[in-house]
Formats: sequence, structure tokens, C-alpha cells
Amino acid sequence: MTMYISAVFKELTRKRVFLVTIILTFVFLILFAFGVRELAGMEGQNQDSPAERMMNGMVLTVLGLFFAQFLAAFFVLFSAMGIVTGEQENGLLLAVAARPIPRWRLYLAKWTGQAVWIAVYSAVLFVSVVWTVHSLAGLPLLAEDLLRGLALFVWMPLLLLSLTMLGSVYLPMLGNGICAALLYGFALFCGLVEGVSVYEGTHPALEKFVLLVGLLLPTDSVYRRSLYEALGGADWAGLAVADMGPFSMPSVPSNVFLLYTMGYAAVLLLLGCRAFGRKDL
Repeated sequence: MTMYISAVFKELTRKRVFLVTIILTFVFLILFAFGVRELAGMEGQNQDSPAERMMNGMVLTVLGLFFAQFLAAFFVLFSAMGIVTGEQENGLLLAVAARPIPRWRLYLAKWTGQAVWIAVYSAVLFVSVVWTVHSLAGLPLLAEDLLRGLALFVWMPLLLLSLTMLGSVYLPMLGNGICAALLYGFALFCGLVEGVSVYEGTHPALEKFVLLVGLLLPTDSVYRRSLYEALGGADWAGLAVADMGPFSMPSVPSNVFLLYTMGYAAVLLLLGCRAFGRKDL
């Protein structure tokens, strides 16, 4: 397994998109830190109350993690959208599959290799954003809350990875990337619409539609639960539905839903293993 993790890292570093992703990530973190510092300086000049500074810190954290999840999602898409069909087209997959290894083990090894580096990248993003707001804006945070938020923030791109790899068995590289990006964007859009619905009241049809989309691709729901946990859980529930526009959270995914996401990922991996085992290379 260590061999596959190392091989995935070498393959990632060969891709120009990996270098571009790293550069854009550094640019984002630098600009975010600059913006947080400037806003924190304005708060000091205005002599805002501790409650106002805490609320502003929460808003900055929500905005920072919102764009961080974009980076994590597109890192998944660019690195995994051609993991099967892309290697099949260039002949690399046939050479690897010729070894006396069950195909399902090869598929899981590829998923694990990708998952390790995606988890590392997502964790660095999460810690960088949260630590920037904590150190520059003085947002109080608890280690237990951060660990729960970090685990869920990392779990979100791994769900997208499971879906993208399954699509890569059936679809060509570009088609799979477009399909996965559209599904991810649609789930994100539904989450934003649900946040806007706070102002006009929730509609039963809208609730059912958002729930259906969340079951189809639960990435946005997991992301929102990670925010809820990172910023205090139940202690922050009142502020979570405050005037944050599309970033408001009228509902928080339950623990049962998180268990569903684990079954969701397991089913996708099972389907991927079966499809890869039957695929004509």
C-alpha cells in the first residue's frame, strides 16, 4: 500500500495542474491572511465589542472555508477524473493490471493512494484558514471542536473522490470531470439556496428537493456540518442561522446522516470495484 501512495504522489507531481493548484493555494492563503489582518485592524480602530469581534471572526472563517472547499474539490477532480480511463488510454493501466493482483485490490489501492494526499491537502487548507482567523482576528476555538470539524472537512473531498473514481470506470476523462464538477456544483448551489430560504421561510417542496440532492451527493451537507462543529457545535447553533445570506444554515445534518455518508462511500467503492473488475482493458 505504501508503494501505491508513493506512486500516486509521483504521478501528481508530474502533472502541471498539481503545480498550478499549489501555487493558487498559496496565493489564496496569502490574500486571505492579508484580508483578515486588515479587517482585524479596522475592528481595533472602531473598538468593536468582544461579541462583535467573535461574530466577525466566525463570518471570516465561514468565508475562508467556503473557498477552501472549492480548492479541495477541484484538487480531487483534477487528480482523479482520469484515474482509470486516462491510464487505460495511455496503456499504463494494462501494464499494472497484468500483475497477479485482484482488480478490486488494485482499485482500492488507487483510492487509498489518492485519499491520503487529498486528506493531507484538505487538512493543511483547513488548519491554515482556521489558524489565520484565530491568530489575526482572535476567534476563540476549542481543540475538540476543531478536530471534529477537521475530520468532516477532510471527509467531504473523500466522498467526491469515491464518486469521481466510479465515474472514471465508465466515462472518458473529460466527460467524467465535467459530470463530477456539475454534480458537486449542483449540491453546492442547493446549499446556498437553502441558506437564502431563511429570509422567506422554508417550503416543503424545497426541503424535499434539497434532501434528495443531499442524498445523491452529500458533499455540501458534510461541509456544513464541519462548519457547525468547528465553530462550537450547539453553542454556535443560534449564530448559525443568523443573517449570513446564502451562507446561513437553517438545518444541520444529523449524526444519522453522517452514518449514511459512510454507507454511501462504501457502496460507491463496492460498485467501483465490481465495475473495474469487469472492465475490458
